[in-house]
Amino acid sequence: MRKTTKPSTAQCNAEKYILFLLLEPKFGGCNRLAEILGDVSHDSINRFLLRERYEPKDLFETAQNIITLEGGILSIDDTVI
Repeated sequence: MRKTTKPSTAQCNAEKYILFLLLEPKFGGCNRLAEILGDVSHDSINRFLLRERYEPKDLFETAQNIITLEGGILSIDDTVI
C-alpha cells in the first residue's frame, strides 16, 4: 500500500479502517466505525480518509504480487443493494 503523506495524529489509521471494511459489509460509513471503536469520533475517521485519498490503484498495487495476471477470469461486483 502506498505510504501515508505524513505521520497521522488522527485516532483512525489504515489498519483499523481496513479491518472495519472487512468485517462490516452493510454499513461502511464513518459513523458506524466510530460507533464500533467507541473512543474515535467520526470526524477523526473522515479527516483520515480525506487526507489519505486511497484509490483502487492502491489496492491493486498491494495485491498484484500475490495474483496471477495471465489467463483466468477476473470478476468484480460493485453492486450496491
